[in-house]
Amino acid sequence: MSEHSVHRTRWARLTTDELYGIVRLRNRVFALEQHVSDEDFDGRDREPDTEHWWFGTDGSAALGYLRLIRPAAAEVHPDGSAPPAWVIGRVATHPDHRGQGIASRLVAAVLAAHGHEPIVLHAQEYVAALYERHGFVRFGAPYVEAGITHVGMHRA
Repeated sequence: MSEHSVHRTRWARLTTDELYGIVRLRNRVFALEQHVSDEDFDGRDREPDTEHWWFGTDGSAALGYLRLIRPAAAEVHPDGSAPPAWVIGRVATHPDHRGQGIASRLVAAVLAAHGHEPIVLHAQEYVAALYERHGFVRFGAPYVEAGITHVGMHRA
């Protein structure tokens, strides 16, 4: 997989091919595989600060993806900690490419760029260990969102 790399951009700079690859991946994972009926495209993708991160080749379909957004005013975070500067979300890896470290590479790249700032995420509980390996800690009780058990995670 050496010809693949991590890419990062904002909405205004996404090409139509990049956007198409991201949309196909998110649809495949969240709608077709996980049967999430909640709206995926919530308007946050287009916000000026939102960063889109994906793993693939230039012009190819995304094999892995995540988005980095600014927190909503009421974004939950651990009591006594600084409010988050960023929220990681919409983490997806193509089913044919799981177990190859793609999501971990994306998280590591985000932390290389923003690791000096507090970050939260809402992990599907079965993959929380991935984020723990990158220094995230669980907070709060597990909860169900879109029919899937999640857990809040924070990295100061």
